[in-house]
Amino acid sequence: MPGLFGGHRNTRELTATAYTVERGGGGSRAVPMLLAVCCVALAAYAAFQVFREQFAPAARVSELEAEVLQLREELADETGRLTDELTDARLQTEMDAATRAELERQLEELNTQLKKANEELSFFKQANKSKP
Repeated sequence: MPGLFGGHRNTRELTATAYTVERGGGGSRAVPMLLAVCCVALAAYAAFQVFREQFAPAARVSELEAEVLQLREELADETGRLTDELTDARLQTEMDAATRAELERQLEELNTQLKKANEELSFFKQANKSKP
């Protein structure tokens, strides 16, 4: 009788030897234990990631609050400095406007004096011409 792969097999060999079912060796217990340890480690890592994601925003919030306080202090300092500069600039502008007004008044007065001097000069030249 032909075998499974074309060879002739004797079926008496199957009955001649006694087959027994035995429990697996020590390695069969190690595989489930190794899988259990891996699962526990994976679960612990997942739990760590979840807790880290939940508590990380709280730490970030405190960092941001500290940064906001620092920025507010810097803003207050900068505002004070800019207010002082603005006050100085306004005073300088007022002083410049007052100086300009005074200079314009002096210029007008000098123009008036020059006009009078030109009229007198003209009068004297006229009087000088009329004398023979």
